[in-house]
Amino acid sequence: MNRFFDVDVLLSLFESMHIGIIFVDPEGIIRYCNAPAAMMKNIRKEALAGRRLFDCHPERVHAGIEKIIKDIKELKVAEWKKIDVHSGPDLENLVSPIFTPDGEFIGIVMVSLDITGKRELTDRIRKSQKELSALFKVSHTINSSLNLNDVLFKILLLAVEVINFTTGTIYLLDEEKETIVPMATTDCLLGETPAETIDYGSPDSVIAFAIRSGAMVCLERGRPGFDGIVKRPETNAVFVLPLKDQDKCLGALVVESEEWDVFGLEEQELLHTFANHAAVAIKNAQLFARTQQMAFVDGLTGLYNRQYFDQILIQAVAQLKRKDLYLTIIMVDVNDLKFINDFFGHVMGDQIIKAAAHVLQRSVRDSDTVCRYGGDELVILLPNTTREDALIVQKRILENVARWNEEENDNPDISLALSIGTATAYGREGLSDILTRADQSMYEDKRKYKLGIHDETPIERAKKQYYSSS
Repeated sequence: MNRFFDVDVLLSLFESMHIGIIFVDPEGIIRYCNAPAAMMKNIRKEALAGRRLFDCHPERVHAGIEKIIKDIKELKVAEWKKIDVHSGPDLENLVSPIFTPDGEFIGIVMVSLDITGKRELTDRIRKSQKELSALFKVSHTINSSLNLNDVLFKILLLAVEVINFTTGTIYLLDEEKETIVPMATTDCLLGETPAETIDYGSPDSVIAFAIRSGAMVCLERGRPGFDGIVKRPETNAVFVLPLKDQDKCLGALVVESEEWDVFGLEEQELLHTFANHAAVAIKNAQLFARTQQMAFVDGLTGLYNRQYFDQILIQAVAQLKRKDLYLTIIMVDVNDLKFINDFFGHVMGDQIIKAAAHVLQRSVRDSDTVCRYGGDELVILLPNTTREDALIVQKRILENVARWNEEENDNPDISLALSIGTATAYGREGLSDILTRADQSMYEDKRKYKLGIHDETPIERAKKQYYSSS
């Protein structure tokens, strides 16, 4: 006899399978049950064989089983059907009738499959779909804006949708100052104290290490470096994720959680993907900010240009029309610039313009704005400043000019000289012609400067000849 049809071999095969198999005769008596089926039903194999099928199930499902058996008998053809009667959460039951070649019903085969792995796979697929959907939303949302502050806060808010955490902070690297600056944090949204700036080269900072190395860091309470990051007493786990665009690290996303073991491998991989999207959005916003800055900044001096000045002047004028405030404008002209360019070259002329810009920036308050108005002219906008206060600023400018000539000027043949004009408006009074008055005042000061040239040095004689011929 062919061993493939050997009953003992077939039964041995059934016993070794990880599929539960039960055979029930036409009278509803279990005639065969393999070991996996007994284990899945949580009944000893010996206790199953010879028992009625109904006895292996609660009485409340007997009617359902009876209907299933009746429907199966009426099929008149072997066909697998899925049944849910008394199925555990990790079991899938299939039944099929067995007929002789003549069509005589001789019993039912019941197959039970352990679908734990399948269920886990399904759950993972659902989770992955949810995560992919969230990442798509993240990518679309955070790239919908080029304003850096908007982008940073959107990253924090959307990160909560990707993975749950208690608080988060985004640090960005300031390469020029070699510092790591906290730019956005959920704590600020809650009105709490923001994090502190970190030295990029700090050997004790885990955040600085993560940004320098580009490596993710996951710490739990009690581990070295944990207390240096966390400020919230409820935090038990912290994850430092570098924000890398290609090989360049822009900063780090630091998230904290009150739960332990919350940042597993899957969560870390998800956050890593999220960080890649975030880094691209941050880089685009930074590039846009630099482009905007270049449009409003003078390339030589680093001061704001006339285009920017025109905008802030419109804003200042609008504010004065609403409120009775003071506004002062100081116009400044770099004296002898054409003479310096013609006799000493434009490189020296550029140095003098930069020196003038430096002196003006040193002489004003943080609330004041210094701009290069064009060529050799510079302008200062002083909000809520009276004429008397402006004269103090003007005196400070002249003192700093003298200090630069004495201490910083390394060319004895030239000197920095500025002509200065001031105009003040109060509310609507004097507002319409404030620029014209400041310009006229500056040219009056320049006229006095030219008349004051006398023959003491060869350079001053050259100036006199230059001005008389121009």
